[in-house]
Amino acid sequence: MELSRVLQFLATRLSGRRLDATLAVLALLLLLLPARVLTPWTNPAARLLSVPLAPLTHAGMYLRDRIRPPRESFDARAPEVIRLESELAQYRTLYEQSRLERERLERSMAALQAVSTRAGTEGVRLAEASVIASDPTRADATVRLNAGERHGVRAGAPVFVDGDIFAGIVANDVGAYSCAVIPASKLSGIGVRLYPAEGSDAQANVQGFPGAVLKPLPNGNWTAEVASTVELREGLIARLADERYPRVALGTRVGIVVRVEPIEQVPLARRIEVRRISSLADAASVIVAITPQSEANEERSSPR
Repeated sequence: MELSRVLQFLATRLSGRRLDATLAVLALLLLLLPARVLTPWTNPAARLLSVPLAPLTHAGMYLRDRIRPPRESFDARAPEVIRLESELAQYRTLYEQSRLERERLERSMAALQAVSTRAGTEGVRLAEASVIASDPTRADATVRLNAGERHGVRAGAPVFVDGDIFAGIVANDVGAYSCAVIPASKLSGIGVRLYPAEGSDAQANVQGFPGAVLKPLPNGNWTAEVASTVELREGLIARLADERYPRVALGTRVGIVVRVEPIEQVPLARRIEVRRISSLADAASVIVAITPQSEANEERSSPR
């Protein structure tokens, strides 16, 4: 009786907006209750509500299976899976190969641009060549390129690596489709000037930079005795300043000073050791500068 009176009281007192607000507050309180309090009476209620919905659930599952049949279990060892993985690996290899090829072409274009900028309008023709033969046990061994007379290559043509590194000259052994190159480390009496690694002042006189004549050492480096009042230090860049070589080679990098020693017999002179910046044996491709015939004849007539 008392419960019916309470429900009657609530029904008469709570109506309209008051009932909505009360139900909202009650729902909020139920949400804030811990799960262990709600579980004992919500689970049975959920089971009761699922009974009338079960037929609809089964009908929906039937339609789903008819529209999209269930997938078979995945077998990583299935032949078609192995074939697809193999094809994927091949396509990845082709993709990385194309990226590496693009990088190589970009390097070749940069090297050609560097040499062509120095050549200017003197009629120098550039040929890119690959190293096809070398002695891996000797860094200063003669190498062979896949460019020869059919490509316009002649003896004495300068060879460059990375655009502005003087790497050697073409030897007299020039075939129709290949040629031999003498590395710069085997050339004796290379005239150079020593410049700071950070570059030179445009206003400075070229004569202010020490000159040297490089002579090869057994370890593949060069040595020279420099008599100059200018301070010599490690890290100076030796740039080609020998007029016996084609003009396109002048100013290119030959090596870097790695040692400076005093000479007791000559107090103002010092002995330096110059290490090559790049080796032909380590290069995959080079640039051969083919000078005009008249200049080539003039250079070949000059003493080496």
